[in-house]
Amino acid sequence: MLQIRHAIFVAAGVCLSFTLAVAGCGQAGPATSPETTATAGADPTDDRGDAKAALAAAIDKSQEGSARVTFTMLSPSGSKTVTHVDFDPGTQRVSTDSWSEHTGETMYILLVEQDLYLRSNSGPLPHVWLHTDRAELPPGSSIHAMAEGDMIGAADLMRAVTAVEWTGDTEITGTVDLTRWSPALLPELGDAMLASPLKADLDKEGRLTHLSLGDSDLNPELPVLALQYRRFGQPVTILPPTDAVSMPDTMVAALGN
Repeated sequence: MLQIRHAIFVAAGVCLSFTLAVAGCGQAGPATSPETTATAGADPTDDRGDAKAALAAAIDKSQEGSARVTFTMLSPSGSKTVTHVDFDPGTQRVSTDSWSEHTGETMYILLVEQDLYLRSNSGPLPHVWLHTDRAELPPGSSIHAMAEGDMIGAADLMRAVTAVEWTGDTEITGTVDLTRWSPALLPELGDAMLASPLKADLDKEGRLTHLSLGDSDLNPELPVLALQYRRFGQPVTILPPTDAVSMPDTMVAALGN
């Protein structure tokens, strides 16, 4: 569920392949500088502006301060993975819980500034809080991007957007090339991955509130991914556990993927 891509989709007992099958290892940073050539049907007279630029700005704005984001992935078989993330980029604190219907696994991740804590109900140390310093994670880990407030791998997502347009006052629809976003986390499914449907909803403040990828009717072989942002600006209290033990080196290494 985390970055929310790699660190968000629960990894078989080691780490969250956070969501969004949409996951992958993300890069930190804003989703700005979209390629305007990827926007379909852009109308220079539309006072809403370029749809892709608006989507990038909406993602950035939704992650500027504290919020809660819920990620849901529905697999082609119908099983569900749900992740909740509370985050405050100002204090670099993140709390996630992820549950997989298929495996029955529940995983928790806490980021408290430089400290990373992980607990799962399975694996070699079930129900035990494991701790490591973020400095011990390999460079490029999506955990770092999460701590800085990028929950969904914004830059990589915007690079994957192949066409978008306004379909309502606050609605944007289009397509995403999943091979550009998270090829490592999704199976090779041919052409269906090249144009997965995208739908985004913005609020009156221009923030992203809902994002969905996939359509089980159009592409039943692909997972359907959805996220919802809410609780903008509300206080986030995340405290470190007092009974954590040192995280095994093998798990620390796995969290660098």
